[in-house]
Amino acid sequence: MYGANDRNFHPGLDCVSPRRARPSRSAGARFFWESYMKYRKSFLPMAIIATVFLAMTHCTKTDTAGAPQKIVPVELVEVRRAAMALPIHGSGMLFAQQQIRLSFKTGGIVETINVREGEDVRRGQVLAQLDLDEINAQVEQAQSVYDKAKRDDERAANLYAEGVVTLEQKQNVDTQLQVAAANLRIAQFNLEHSTIKAPADGRILRRFVEPSELVGPGTPIFYFGSGREQWLIRIGVPDRDIIKIRLGDPALVLFDVYPEVNFAAKVTGMAQAADPQNGTFQVEIALDACGHRLAAGFVGRVIITPGDKQEYTLIPAAALVDAHGDGGAVFTVVGDSAVKVPVRIGPIFEESILVLAGLDGHEKIVAAGAPYLKPGDRVKVQ
Repeated sequence: MYGANDRNFHPGLDCVSPRRARPSRSAGARFFWESYMKYRKSFLPMAIIATVFLAMTHCTKTDTAGAPQKIVPVELVEVRRAAMALPIHGSGMLFAQQQIRLSFKTGGIVETINVREGEDVRRGQVLAQLDLDEINAQVEQAQSVYDKAKRDDERAANLYAEGVVTLEQKQNVDTQLQVAAANLRIAQFNLEHSTIKAPADGRILRRFVEPSELVGPGTPIFYFGSGREQWLIRIGVPDRDIIKIRLGDPALVLFDVYPEVNFAAKVTGMAQAADPQNGTFQVEIALDACGHRLAAGFVGRVIITPGDKQEYTLIPAAALVDAHGDGGAVFTVVGDSAVKVPVRIGPIFEESILVLAGLDGHEKIVAAGAPYLKPGDRVKVQ
């Protein structure tokens, strides 16, 4: 032990090995020193582990990069080009070619309606009639005025012959007779057209009024269709399609009420200007009823086959990848690598797809194996 007066005694130093003196620790200093030693002891193993892991990872990447790239076997097919006419689709409402609105010339109260909707009628058959009391009275009044004007004209002619009246007076009486005659013809015409008769053999397509209703002049009472009429349907097509259609082009019409029947039809008319409301061009199609009962108002689906053919590109359906809407992609082979080519597609024909754009300059594409390719993959053509 050292004494307090010994020259080798230093306050604050414990009595330790004479080779190295260790500082005495207060409670705070001791805690800091112990924490540091624990950190140093735990950090060293962690650093060693991290170094080993990085070395192993580097070796793994080096080995992977050095591994040969997988080769995907594929089959190539030639892009097919064919002259064909793409069908043009549309829908419209059926109507009769000789569909007529029947109405009264004058207004009045409807007295009788003699037919129902869908009823077949004969030429001259009375279909409806107004209450004729007022119209008959107008005819009688016009007839009376005419009779008086005729008597006055005869009397004026006799007086003029005797020199009692002047020429001007006689001419005025003649004019009154002509006016009375015209009014009588008008009243008789109105009486005649207060009864609706069938203009030909046909069918009542629509009935709009009932007996005892008050109608005005020209108010539609019936839609009438001639029994020998042609059935027509109109569809609207865009400008890109109207230029492909010609008069006489064949068409098919399908109705939901006859799901098993394809009605033969043909184009009989085309509008020369677009509809200002929707920008489409009206195309008129005439169809054969084929012995089936048709009715105005049927909604039909129309398929027109244009006579003018154009050259289109076709590819197998198996060659298309990443299809979405009217877009997709195909793969071609350049050297031994796969190259992805975006395309714009059209309708499907059996097992082929129409390509509208994107394959110019490409003669062969990948068919078998295309779904397993990525751009840049090495391939082997089978």
